[in-house]
Amino acid sequence: MNFDFALPLNPKDLLESSVSTQYVVNEVYSSRQVADRVMGCKTALRTEGPVMILDHFDGFYSLLHHFKTVDPAEREIGWELLIEAQQKLINQISSLEDGGSDPQTNHQMLNTLKMLCYVLCRLAELFEAEACKPTTDTASGKGRGRKKTAAGSWDWEAEKERFLELTAHLLQLELFRLWDPPVVEEEFVNLISGCCYKMFENPTVSQVRCQGTRAALIQVLGILVKRYNHALSASLKIIQLLQHFEHVVSPMAQAVHVFVEQFGIKSVASEIMRELGSMDPQDLARDNSGTRAYAAFLVEVAEKIPAVILPSISVLLCHLDGESYTMRNGVLGVMGEIVMKVLSKENLDKKAKATRDQLLDTLEDHIHDVNSFVRARVLKIWLSLCEAIAIPLSRQHGLLELVVGRLHDKTAGVRKGSVQLIKALLMTNPFAAKLPVSELQSNLEKEEEKLKQLMPEGPSQEETEVRGKAEESWAAMESGIQSIIKQMSEGDEQDESISVEIAEDTQVESTVIEIRELLDKSQYRKAVSLLKAAMDSWPDYELFVEPAKDDNSADEEGEADDDEDNTQHTKLMEILKALYVGEQTPVPMIEDIDFANPEKLLNADTTEGQDSANEKQANEPVVNELTKQQVLVQYIKACVNFAKQVQQAVPVMCQLLGSKTPSDVMEAIEFFVTAFEFGVSNSMEGVRRMMVLVFSKEPGIKEAVVAAYRRLYLDVPGLAPRARASVIVKNLMSLTIGATLGEHTSLEELVSEFMKSNDLPPQAIQILWEYFTMKHANTTEDESRGALSILGMAARSDVKIVKSNIDVLVSVGLGERAHKDFLLAQDTCAALLKLAGEGKPKILGGVEPFRLPANHDMFVRIADVLVKGVEDLSSNHWVPFSVQAVTAIYRLAEHPDQVCGDIIKQIAGVIMKGSQVSEADNEKEKEDDGEPENTFSCSSGILSRFLALSGQVAFQQLVHLDVMVLGELKRRRNIQEAKKEKNKDKKKNKDADKTQDGDGTTMEDEMGLTGASAEDSEAEYIRKICELDIVTGENLLAFLGPLVVMVCSNPGKFSDPDLRSNAALALAQFMLVSSKFCEAHLQLLFTILEKAPEPTIRANTIIAVGDLTFHFPNLIEPWTPNLYARLRDESAQVRKNTLMALTHLILNDMVKVKGQISEMATCIVDADERIAALSKLFFFELSKKGNAIYNIMPDMISRLSDPETGLPQDQFKTVMRYLFAFIHKDRQADALVEKLCHRFRTTRTERQPQDLAFCLALLNYSEKGMRKLQENFACYADKVSDPDVFASFTSILGKAKKFTKPEVKVFIDEFEKNLTEVHTKGMEDDAVAEKAGKASAAAGKFKKPTAPGEKSAVKKQPAKGRTPARRGRRKQTMDSSDEEEEDTTVNTPTTRRTPAHPASRSGAKKRGRGKKMVVLDSSDEDSDDELFDVKDSRENSDDDQENDQENQDPAVSTPSSGSPKKGARSSGRKKLLNTGGTRTSSRRRPIIT
Repeated sequence: MNFDFALPLNPKDLLESSVSTQYVVNEVYSSRQVADRVMGCKTALRTEGPVMILDHFDGFYSLLHHFKTVDPAEREIGWELLIEAQQKLINQISSLEDGGSDPQTNHQMLNTLKMLCYVLCRLAELFEAEACKPTTDTASGKGRGRKKTAAGSWDWEAEKERFLELTAHLLQLELFRLWDPPVVEEEFVNLISGCCYKMFENPTVSQVRCQGTRAALIQVLGILVKRYNHALSASLKIIQLLQHFEHVVSPMAQAVHVFVEQFGIKSVASEIMRELGSMDPQDLARDNSGTRAYAAFLVEVAEKIPAVILPSISVLLCHLDGESYTMRNGVLGVMGEIVMKVLSKENLDKKAKATRDQLLDTLEDHIHDVNSFVRARVLKIWLSLCEAIAIPLSRQHGLLELVVGRLHDKTAGVRKGSVQLIKALLMTNPFAAKLPVSELQSNLEKEEEKLKQLMPEGPSQEETEVRGKAEESWAAMESGIQSIIKQMSEGDEQDESISVEIAEDTQVESTVIEIRELLDKSQYRKAVSLLKAAMDSWPDYELFVEPAKDDNSADEEGEADDDEDNTQHTKLMEILKALYVGEQTPVPMIEDIDFANPEKLLNADTTEGQDSANEKQANEPVVNELTKQQVLVQYIKACVNFAKQVQQAVPVMCQLLGSKTPSDVMEAIEFFVTAFEFGVSNSMEGVRRMMVLVFSKEPGIKEAVVAAYRRLYLDVPGLAPRARASVIVKNLMSLTIGATLGEHTSLEELVSEFMKSNDLPPQAIQILWEYFTMKHANTTEDESRGALSILGMAARSDVKIVKSNIDVLVSVGLGERAHKDFLLAQDTCAALLKLAGEGKPKILGGVEPFRLPANHDMFVRIADVLVKGVEDLSSNHWVPFSVQAVTAIYRLAEHPDQVCGDIIKQIAGVIMKGSQVSEADNEKEKEDDGEPENTFSCSSGILSRFLALSGQVAFQQLVHLDVMVLGELKRRRNIQEAKKEKNKDKKKNKDADKTQDGDGTTMEDEMGLTGASAEDSEAEYIRKICELDIVTGENLLAFLGPLVVMVCSNPGKFSDPDLRSNAALALAQFMLVSSKFCEAHLQLLFTILEKAPEPTIRANTIIAVGDLTFHFPNLIEPWTPNLYARLRDESAQVRKNTLMALTHLILNDMVKVKGQISEMATCIVDADERIAALSKLFFFELSKKGNAIYNIMPDMISRLSDPETGLPQDQFKTVMRYLFAFIHKDRQADALVEKLCHRFRTTRTERQPQDLAFCLALLNYSEKGMRKLQENFACYADKVSDPDVFASFTSILGKAKKFTKPEVKVFIDEFEKNLTEVHTKGMEDDAVAEKAGKASAAAGKFKKPTAPGEKSAVKKQPAKGRTPARRGRRKQTMDSSDEEEEDTTVNTPTTRRTPAHPASRSGAKKRGRGKKMVVLDSSDEDSDDELFDVKDSRENSDDDQENDQENQDPAVSTPSSGSPKKGARSSGRKKLLNTGGTRTSSRRRPIIT
C-alpha cells in the first residue's frame, strides 16, 4: 500500500488527485451494483479485518453517493459492517499500543482509521438528515421523531448511540502514534466533531428520551476538547449553534458543564464568555432568536458552574447598556445565579463581599430599567435570591423601598413580580413570626431604656473640652508618628522595638496610659514599640482589634491586595488615635448581627439562659453585656423598620385589589393572606376590602377570595371538632363587627359558598345558636348580634336553619332585648326574611309562597317593638329596623296591609296621646280668622319616624301588589290552566262529536279572558288599585299624604334635618305608587332637589327621581334638565348620585341622549376621582351602543368649548382626548371631519377655532378623510393664521404622512404647501388688518349715513375670525344639524320648540348661564353654517330670599307655562314617545331602599 488517504472537505475531492500518492476513487458504482459490492465486504471483513476498507472503499463511497436511491435494508447492512469494522479496529489499535509496531503497519492503520471514520461519519450524517425530515409516519403517536424501516426492526436512535460510544472508545486510544510526527491532524478532529455538531442540530436531542445519545455526544466532544486541542473550535461552534438553533441551549449548557466538571477544562467557558461579550449590541438587538438563545444559555451555565463564570462576568457587563433587553435579562440572570450559588456563603472575605455588593447594586439599578421585561426579570431574580436567603440583611431596607415603588408600575408583569417579592420578603424575614408595629415599638422602647441604664454616663463639658484638645494635639503629631512608623517598618529601629517587654502582672489599662504619656512626651518610637508589644500580649483587647471597614473601601479597580505594610501602618495609626483621643464603645452594625436564632436575642433575659448568663457575668466584663444589649436594640430597630415598610405597601395593595388585571388582584389577595398571618398592623383593611371580590365575574378571582377566607378563618388544624368549630365561629363573628353594608353583603355570599362546599361544620351552627341566645359563657351583645347575622347568611343556602328555629328567633330576637337593642331586632327580621326566599316568586314552579297568619306571634312582637320603641329617641336604629320589619311583614304575613295599618294607627295614637293643644296659637287663630283651629305639637324625632314608616309601608304595598299579588295570580292561573288541559285531554274522546261552539266552551273563553288577555287584565287591575286606592282616595295612607306634603313644603317650620330628610323620602315613596299623586307633587320634589340645604336630602332625592323616571317616564321627561343640573352641585355626593342615576337611566334607554349629556362629560375632569372614574365608565358603556358617541360629539364640542358655559381649555382637551378614543370607524371619522370643518365658519371667539382644530387632530385619518379636509379648506383658511390652529393641522399632516400611499403623498405635500402659505399670509394680513382697523375707526367718525334705498359702495368686511354665511340658510332651532340619519341605535332627537321651562331658567340663573343655543336647521343636508351660543340678555334674580310661602308655592313652575290639561299633554307625549323610543307602560320595580 503506497497511497495516503487525505480526508476531503468535499466528497468530490476524492475523485481527483493533485498528488500522485493520494488515494483516488477509481469507480463510482451504480445504485444497483452497490448492494453487491457491500455484500462482498462481509467475507473480506471476516478474513482481512478492518483493513478490508482499503480495497473496498469505492463500494462504500458509492453507497454514500447513492444513499437516497439505495434500498434501506442495504444501507443498514452497510452500516452494520462498518460498525463491526470499527470494533475490530479498536481492538487492533489497542494491541498495537501494547506490543509496538513498525512504520508501515502504522501507515496502514492510519489509512484504515481515516477511511473507516470518514465513511461512518458521512453515513451517520445522512441517516441523521433523513431522521430529521418530517414524515407522515412520524406525525403522531409514541414513536414520533424516530425513524424506522418498514419492518420496524432497525432503530436509528439506538444505532447512533452505539456509534458514538464506539467513537468515544476509539478516541480514548493513543491515536496520535499513528501519525508521523505524532500529532493528530486537524481534519480528523473536524470530521468527528462536525458529525457530532450535525447531530446536535436535530431538535430531538434535547428531549428526555434522547438522554443517552446526548450524553454520548457530549462525551465525544469532551474527549476531543481534552485530548485533541479542540477547545477553541468547540467554543466558536457552540456559539454558532446557539445562534441558529434555540433547542441546543440546554444540551450546550450541559456540555460546558461536563467539560468543566468531568474533564477539568475551564477555558471553553471563559472563551464563550469572551466571544459573547465581544458581540455587537446592535447585532444582538436585531437577531432576537439568537439573542434569546444566548441569554438562556448564559443563565443555565451560570446555574451549573457559577464559580467558573464569576471571573468572566466583567466581559458581559457591556451588554447591560446595550439595546437588547433579552441580553440584559441574560446577564442579570447570570449575576443572580452567581450571588445565589457562590457569594451567599458564610465567612466571605472582603473581596468576595465587595464583588457581591457590586452585583447586587447592579441588580438594584435595573429594578428601574427602561424596559418592562427587564424590570420583571430582575424582580424574579430578587425573588429567587430571597427564597434562597441570599440577600444580606443590610440591603433589605433599601430593596423593600424600591420594590414598593414598583407597585405603581404601568406593566402588569412588573406589578406581579413586586407583590410576589414583597410577600417572599415577608415570609422569609429573619425578625419575627408576628410583625405588629405597635408591639414592636413598645418592645424597642423598653430595650432602649435598658441600654441607657447600661451605658456609662455621658462626658461632661470639661471632658468634652479635654477631648477637643486631644484631637488638636493628635492632628499636630500625626505626621511625625507616620514617619516614625515608616522608618521602623524599614528596619532602622528594630532593636528598640524588640527590647520592649511587658511584665506579666501588668494590666492593659496601665499600658494604654503609658502609651498616651509617651505620645505626649513626643517619644513616638517607644510608644509604637510598646503598642506592638501590647498587641501581642492582649490580642483580644477591643481597641487592638482591627476596626471593621466598609466593603466599598475595597479596591474598585480590581487589584488583588493592598500592600501589607500600608495596611499595617493604617492599623497602627487608627489604634494610636483611639488610645490617645479616646473612642466610645462601637455600636455593632446591623450586618454583623447573627440572626440565625432571633428568638435568643428577643428572649435574652428568659429563665432558660439565666444560669449560663450568671456564669458569664462573673467572668466577662460589663462591656460584653452592653454589646449584647446594643445588638438586641439594633435587631429590634431593624424589625420595626421592616414592619413599617411592609405596612406602607398595604394602601397600594388595596388599590391593586381594584385593578382590571386579574393577576394584580390575585397576587394582592395572596399578599393580604400572608400579611394577615404575620400580623401586619393594617392588613385587616385589605382583608375586608377584598371581600367584595367574591362577586367578581372572573372565576379565578372568586375562587381565590373564597380560598383566602377559608385559609384565614376556617382552616384550624390540630383541634377537636367542637374546639375547631368554636374558633371558626369566633373568626366569622369578628368579621361582622364594624362591617359596612357592602362588607355584610359580601360576607353573606362567602358564608353561602362555605355552606355549599360543606366547609362550615354542623357544630359551628349549633355554637352560633348558643351565642345568639347568650347561653355561651361571657357572650357580649355584639357577639350575639354577629352570631345572628352569620345564621341568617347561612340560611341563604339552607333555609332549614331558620325555619326550624322560628320560635327561638321570635322569642329572643324580638323579645325583651329587642326593646333596648333595635339592631338585634333588625338582624332578626333580616334572618326571618330568608323564609320567603330571594327575588320574585317563581310563577312556573307552582310552589305556594311561605306565609304566616296575621296574628302570628312574630308580627305581634314586631308591632310591639315598633310602637313602644318609637318614643325611644336615644337610639338611631329605629328607622332601619322599621324598614326591615315592614319588609318582613309584607313578605311573610297573610294580610300585611292590615298588620301595617294597625301599626300606623297605634303610632299615630302615641303621637296624639303625647301632643298638647297650643292655647296661645288657638287664641291667635281666633283673633286673626275668627275660627278656632287646633294645632298639635309633638317631637320632631317621633314625627320623623312616623313619616319614614308611612313611606316604607306605601312602598312595600306597591311591591306587594305589583310583584307578590300579581305573581300569585299568575301562579294560580297557571295551575288552573294546567288542570283544564288535563280535563280537556280526558274529555277529548267523549266530546269528539261536539262542535267547538258547543257546551264545552267556558265563559272565560267566550270573553277572551285566557292567556295573555287575562294577564293584561290582571295587571291593569293591579295598576288601577295602585293608582286610586293606596295613596289617593279614602284610605289610611291617603290621609297621611297631606301631612308628608306639608312637612316638605315648610322647611322653615319643620327645621329638623332628619324630619325633612325622612319626609322627602316618604314623599318620593308615595309618588312611586300613583301617577296622579306623582304629577301633583313633582314640582315640590324638584324644589327639594334644587333648594334643600342639606346635601344628604339632595343626594337621596336624586335617587328617588331616578326611580320615578323608571316608573313614570312620561311625567319626568320634561324635568330632565333639572336632573342634569345636579351634576354641577357643590356636594360631591350629590354629583356622584346624579351621575349614577343618569348612567342607569341612559343606558337603559329611559332618558333620551340629548345635548345636556355634555354635563356628564364635564364630570370626566371632576375633582373627585371616583366621579371622574364613573363618568369615564359611563361613556365606555355608551360607546358600546352603536354610534351613540359619534352622534353626540358635535353638540358636545359646541357646548364644552363655549367660553361662558363650557370648560377651561385644558380641561376641554382632557375630555376630548378621552371621548375621541371611541371614534374607531373610518366612516365616522370622515363624517366628523366635514362637520367640524363647517363649524369653523360659526366661531366667534379666538378659542373656538383652536378647540375645533384640536378635535380634528384627535381623529384618525384615512385617505378619504384627508381629501375631505382639503375640500373644506375654505372653511378654515382664515383661521390658520392662529399658531395653535396651524400646529393642530401640522400634526394632522404629520400623522397622514406615516400611513399614506406614495401616490397620495403628492396630494398631502400640496395641501401642506397651501396650508403653510395661508398661515404665512394670514400672519401678515393680521398685522395689516390691525393698522387698517385703527384707520377705519378714525375715518368712521366722519362717514355719512347711507340712504335707505341706496346701496353701499364699499363692501362690508367680516369681523376677524368670521366667515360670511350664505344667505337664506340660517335658522334658529334648539339642536344642531349634525345628527347622522344613518345612526339609529342611540339618537339625539330634535326637541320640539316649547315654552321656556321655569325650572330650567332657575337652574341656568343659578349656574350663571345666560345664553341660548343658536344653530342651523338640521333638515338641510347642505347646511354648513352652525352657530355657537350667542349672547342674550340675562334676567337677574335673587335665589337666596326664600320663605315658607315660596316652599308651599315653589318657584319651580310646571314644565310648560301654557301647557294643556292632562289629556292633551298625554296625547302629545304619546306622539313624541312613538318617535323618541321611551317606554310609557314600563312598570319596573323601584330601587329606593
